[in-house]
Amino acid sequence: MKKDAVAVVIVGYRNPADIVACLHALANAAPQPAFDVYICENGGPAAFDALVEQLAAPKGPCRAADPASPAGPWAPTSGGTFLRLAQFRLAARETMVAVGEAVGNLGYAGGINAWLRPLLAAPDWKGAGVWILNPDTQPHPAALAELVSWAQRRGKGMVGSRVYEADDPSKIRTRGLRWNGWTAVTQAVGLNADAAIEPDSAAVEARLDAPSGASIYVTRACLDRIGLMEESYFLYFEDLEWGLRAKSCCGIGYAWRSEVRHEGGTTIGSGGPGKAPSHLAIYLDYRNRVLFVRRNHPASLVWTVAMLMLRCARLGLTQSAAAMGTAMRGVFAGLAGQSGRPDHLLAELARRKT
Repeated sequence: MKKDAVAVVIVGYRNPADIVACLHALANAAPQPAFDVYICENGGPAAFDALVEQLAAPKGPCRAADPASPAGPWAPTSGGTFLRLAQFRLAARETMVAVGEAVGNLGYAGGINAWLRPLLAAPDWKGAGVWILNPDTQPHPAALAELVSWAQRRGKGMVGSRVYEADDPSKIRTRGLRWNGWTAVTQAVGLNADAAIEPDSAAVEARLDAPSGASIYVTRACLDRIGLMEESYFLYFEDLEWGLRAKSCCGIGYAWRSEVRHEGGTTIGSGGPGKAPSHLAIYLDYRNRVLFVRRNHPASLVWTVAMLMLRCARLGLTQSAAAMGTAMRGVFAGLAGQSGRPDHLLAELARRKT
């Protein structure tokens, strides 16, 4: 661990090919700022073994770390979050890559926090900030440098990237997130805009509630103020809530020149162009919308539930009765205050496959 390095945090779940591609892209990053990579594998021991094997394969992005390298910030403070740890270096540079096998599926925020806790507790880490990356992203070489520069020049505590579709780099996937209370939908700001045209950054930032979770840079000073991500969502809405916290005290920025290619939906099956979302994605999307509104816009809860029930009916017409039923279960679970990993649904989906 380099004292002044940005910490790049990635959460994986049985998708080693995505992480390998992401690390290959990071290996081409600009020399400055310096960064180290911290990966949380949520998929269990077999997934950890597969990831470690592919990282160090002959054509993989990593090489073995020097045995004399410092153990890193996790040694005294991991608190049992990781069962096993592996340490590498990115090929052709001194960037450290640390991989931890989580004690279980911690979810998106839980996997990120598993690394943020020891980093924040490490007295020697004085990095400028943390860069959260989805595993199915491939950042442009200047992406991190542009994020750090934008945060410093514009005084923003949290900054997002220009995220574009993997299969159509000419179109914006998102400039960031905005909650629309009237429709109970999280909107992707700039969706399908021409990626080659630089927008009015101030106008974009005025619309944002949060950067996209695909690429979030948070300064150390902002992180100290807003704290860790909310883990009770398990997946979805934790990035939006984190962004709202930052917006209220640190400012949200949009670095157009920070380019990030995003595949999207490769782990949980959240859908994408021409792809139907999985039942797990549907359930968590609807449940967590209710939880998000209860926490952040309680006066709008009744309206939100009414909008969600209309959307459930639409699912029944456009997809299937089963999809509609899953969405309704999510709404009722949110109203009942259920949160965290939905083990009952995961067990049910596993039984369906057998």
